[in-house]
Amino acid sequence: MQAANSVEVKSIDSRRAFAQHPGCLDMTLRFLPPFLIAAVALSAAEPSVPVYRDAEAAQHIGETATVTGKVATVSTTGKGTTFINLGARYPDHLFGAIIFAGNRDDVGDVKSFEGKEVAISGRIELGRDQKPQIILREANQIKLATPAVAEPMPAATPPTPPSITTPATTQPQVAPPMPDAPAARPTPSETPVSEKSVAGTTLRKITLPPGWKSPRRSGETVRKDLARLLGSYGIASEIPDVDTSIEVYPGIPLLTPLTTARHTLNIENSHITRTRLTTAGFPSGAFYVHEVSGIFPGGYNRISLVTDSDEQIVSILLVDSSIRARVPNEPDSTGYHTYNFITGSGKGVPTHAIRHKITPPEAPGGSLIVDTLLIDPTDPEAPASTRGKKNSRSATQSKPKTGKVLERSRWFVPGPLVNLILRCVGGN
Repeated sequence: MQAANSVEVKSIDSRRAFAQHPGCLDMTLRFLPPFLIAAVALSAAEPSVPVYRDAEAAQHIGETATVTGKVATVSTTGKGTTFINLGARYPDHLFGAIIFAGNRDDVGDVKSFEGKEVAISGRIELGRDQKPQIILREANQIKLATPAVAEPMPAATPPTPPSITTPATTQPQVAPPMPDAPAARPTPSETPVSEKSVAGTTLRKITLPPGWKSPRRSGETVRKDLARLLGSYGIASEIPDVDTSIEVYPGIPLLTPLTTARHTLNIENSHITRTRLTTAGFPSGAFYVHEVSGIFPGGYNRISLVTDSDEQIVSILLVDSSIRARVPNEPDSTGYHTYNFITGSGKGVPTHAIRHKITPPEAPGGSLIVDTLLIDPTDPEAPASTRGKKNSRSATQSKPKTGKVLERSRWFVPGPLVNLILRCVGGN
């Protein structure tokens, strides 16, 4: 660690000396370990960006830097998210890089880096697993860390040390201070809207307007449904800190700008309807719903992108209201009244049944998925042999074995939003 730090501190003066006497650089590099050679080369090529080893990255959360280390594993989940672990396999890795499904084509194939020394550049963040990480969006953020100067060199006679002219004055000469490097400009999806610093860590928040805690006088039924549905998956929290590596929807991390999300979903040219989210149990006047009709994965025909006050994605809902499916009738023991929490729609007809099924997040604090069916259990389903017969009491009076699905939906709810909803259902 001390050696890596000394390389960074002395890199400015060293670059001046090496530029005047390249032979000194060649001789010096021949006696350095490979990882220090990489650090010197990267520092010389990019003087404005600090270089750290993977074991040091945790001490530099919030900085834009280059992290070097050996790739232990490269793996891709079923959702298309790629994880690169440096130093060791998960969960013992020292540092990680993440490529979301929407950025895979831009970054390219990274499987070839497995087992090799790499340099990863970007903003160092603290992941859900409390390990330092960088989110990769472009191919130039990751490259091999072994420079050409590290190759074996033929034996050579050491160069004659350059002559040194003694200054006339006895006062030591001090090099003028170098100007501070300009801060790296964050990409739109990295631009912090509301953040604070805690122990050197930058924490981003969902943007909420003044008055978001204003109490509501209606919607008690919806709030109760939300509390029962989500109560086991979070803790009531006021203005949650946000980990932007949480994936709300495949390829769309939490707080992704709306324009970026529309591009990822290929709906940037589609007509979109924007309305304010007024459902009880959500922050008052804080969220907006951007709805688009079309054909989406899973056979859904509508998608609703929910954003905060700065039009950053906080949730996504898929809806299919044109299905003709039937499901087995079962006693409705849950007693839910709300089937669409984004629009606040209730079942309306007492005989209708609502089924909510939750898929827990893959990691603590991640996104959970709520699959919902609105069912009409009384929709007639007469057997083919009795259709058309007028006096079939069993066909008209017996309860159907299956019910008609009127609407189905899939709601993606990230952990920070779950906590915020639980705060609102308890305080609104």
